[in-house]
Amino acid sequence: MIIVNENILAYFGNKLIKEVRDVTIASWDMMLNGKMKGITAQQFSDKISAFNDEQLEVLKWLIPKITDLSLHSLLVMIEQNDEIKVAVYDGQKDNDIKENSDGLEGELYTEDGWINRFSKERY
Repeated sequence: MIIVNENILAYFGNKLIKEVRDVTIASWDMMLNGKMKGITAQQFSDKISAFNDEQLEVLKWLIPKITDLSLHSLLVMIEQNDEIKVAVYDGQKDNDIKENSDGLEGELYTEDGWINRFSKERY
């Protein structure tokens, strides 16, 4: 895919948030609400069947926290390992996302961060 007239970090962040963060949270919410079938969903349902409303709310609160920490850890790993390159093609060349950021994990947070800008799920 060719990226035209879009900031490399914004493009990557938008994809990461919408296609990883939001999909992960929505999937776990569907399992929590009994709307998913499958082995993992059934195992999850069995494990939480005795939870009361307060416990389910805590679990619902935890889902984005765990997801965000996983994304944070992934970005730290990319940032700290020079042999790992993640690039976005802009139509002319590959652009290493590390070279466009002063700290990838920090791109997630703040009012201007990827989560606030691109996510449709709770934070």
